[in-house]
Amino acid sequence: MTGLQDPLALDSASRAVAEAAAMAVPYKLAEAYARRDIDSLLALFANISEVTWIGTGADERRVGREELRCQFERNLEQSEVLLFRFEWVRASATPTAGWVMAEGSMFAAVAGENIDVPVRLTAVVVEEDGEWRVVQAHLSCPATGQAAGESFPTLFEQMADAVRRERPDLLQHTSPDGTVTILFTDIEGSTAVTETLGDRVWMEVLREHNEIIRELTREFEGYEVKSSGDGFMLAFGSARRALLCAIEMQRAFARRNALKPEVTIRICIGLHTGEAIREADDFFGKNVILAARIADMAQGDEILVSSLVRALTESTGDFRFGEERRVELKGLQGLHRVYGVTWN
Repeated sequence: MTGLQDPLALDSASRAVAEAAAMAVPYKLAEAYARRDIDSLLALFANISEVTWIGTGADERRVGREELRCQFERNLEQSEVLLFRFEWVRASATPTAGWVMAEGSMFAAVAGENIDVPVRLTAVVVEEDGEWRVVQAHLSCPATGQAAGESFPTLFEQMADAVRRERPDLLQHTSPDGTVTILFTDIEGSTAVTETLGDRVWMEVLREHNEIIRELTREFEGYEVKSSGDGFMLAFGSARRALLCAIEMQRAFARRNALKPEVTIRICIGLHTGEAIREADDFFGKNVILAARIADMAQGDEILVSSLVRALTESTGDFRFGEERRVELKGLQGLHRVYGVTWN
C-alpha cells in the first residue's frame, strides 16, 4: 500500500530526534553560564515542585525552582568567569523522556585565581511544552588524585585532591627561589591497628602521633596544609629543613616505640619539591600529586624523596641517601627516580 510508513522506522526516527534534543541540553547549560543568564539557566529545568539540582558542594542539593535560582545566582556571584566545555555527551530518549550524561571541564575565575577542573553531568529530561527540560541533574568533579585502574583513592590521594580543589596560599612558605617542599606522612597499617586496639585506645595513640608531627613541624618552620585521619600534608620553604624534619619525625617515633613497644607507631614519609611561583597554575595538580605518590611507595619507618629533593640537599653533606630506584608512580607517565634516606 502506498503512502504508509513502517511503524518501526517511525519509532527509530522519533527516538533519534529525541536523543539529539536531549544531547543538546549540556551545551545549552554551558551557553547559559557563559552568557551569565539566570533566566536561560532556569528555562532548562522543568516547571515542577521536585525539580532537583545536585552540585559539587557539601550544601548543593537544591529542590524547587527558587532553590535552583539561588544556587545559580551564587555560582555567578562568586565567579568572574564560569565556562563549561563538554567533550563527551551521550543520551537515550523516547519522544517524551530520557537521560543525558556528559564529561568535560569547568573553568572559573574566582577571586583572582583560575580554576580548571574535570566535571561530569548526568540529567533526567522530559518533554515539556515542546521543549526538553531537566527534572533532575547532578554535576560532580571526579577525584583526580585517584589513579586509573584503582577503585578507591589512598589517604595521600584524598588529601592531594582536596588541596588541589582548595588551592591554599603557599606563597608565604616558599624559598627565595620560589620552591616549596611538600612532605606527606601516614601511619602504616592504621586500619588493622584500629581494629586491634579499639576506637578509644586508637584515638589516644592518634593524639600522641599528631602532637609529635605538629611539634616537629613548628620546630622546623613548616606549615600544616592538610590533615586527614592519620596522615598529614606539610609544606616547607626549605628542602633541607623539610628533610631534617622528616628524619627527626622517624627518630621521635623510634624513641616513642622503644618506650611503648606494646603499641608501636610506624610512619611512612614522602617528599617532593616544586616551583610554586613559576608553576602556580600546575603546582597543585602535578607537584602535590607526585609527592603523594612517592609517599604511597614508602614503607613504615622509611623516608623516600624525589630526585629533585636529593639534588637540592645532597651538597650540604647532612644526609645519606640510598641507591637510586627507578619506579612507576600511579597515574604518572614514565619512570621516576626516588631515593631512601638514612635516618638511624
